[in-house]
Amino acid sequence: MNTTTIRTTKDYDDFEMIESNRPINWKKVERMRGEIRNKNLSSAYVVIVNSKTAGKKRYNTSGTKYPVVDGQHRFMSLKLEGKKIYYLVNDNVTLDDIPRAASMQNAWKLNDYIHHYAVPPINNMKYQLFQSYMETNKFPASTTAVILLGQRSQLVIAKIKAGNMTFKRSWNRAYKFAECVKDFSKYVKFNKNARFLEAYVRVFDHPKYDHKRMMTKFEYLSDKIYRCSDAQSFLAQFEYIYNYNARDKVKFID
Repeated sequence: MNTTTIRTTKDYDDFEMIESNRPINWKKVERMRGEIRNKNLSSAYVVIVNSKTAGKKRYNTSGTKYPVVDGQHRFMSLKLEGKKIYYLVNDNVTLDDIPRAASMQNAWKLNDYIHHYAVPPINNMKYQLFQSYMETNKFPASTTAVILLGQRSQLVIAKIKAGNMTFKRSWNRAYKFAECVKDFSKYVKFNKNARFLEAYVRVFDHPKYDHKRMMTKFEYLSDKIYRCSDAQSFLAQFEYIYNYNARDKVKFID
């Protein structure tokens, strides 16, 4: 079902969100509410929906409401302001178009793609595992990509966005890495910092790395490491602490 006519309604219960769309950003909603109040932009905030039957078939929605494909933030802003919803029914816009449609308004972050592929109706197990590991350990999405996929190159990021990620690290090693990162919390408060983690991945993967040795050194040298803006600086600090007063020096920096 497709229409070229923009409809209006205040029946908010006639619409529903698609679970695999990115989560609502409430700060963005509040900004849009301010714009609606100040400039009366309701008619400019057109929401694109699929028909009720298409929604049930494609996204496993109720089949009794219009699934919002593009414009969930616009919808919530208008609803909270008690304004009319301006909407267009277009079944040519599919689930795969959601990231592209949304990117016209505000580019998707890596977390949004992970969520998109992890939840129904896609339910991609790799993305569910990625999301679970990331959220359990409170790691940034970009760093989780380095940990689980081996690197954060443009090709790897492109594969994540396309729904085609490939794990390079065993889960035993991935969980061991998370445990080692947790050990640093005894000495620093920024052990979940993205640059800290990216540097530590290189340390952890070094064939001569001994975690017990690193922890022993941190007991009396933790004041030698400080928050940095880049992974290379963290790496230099790791190397200094690890090799302090040691005969068998190990180089973490190429």
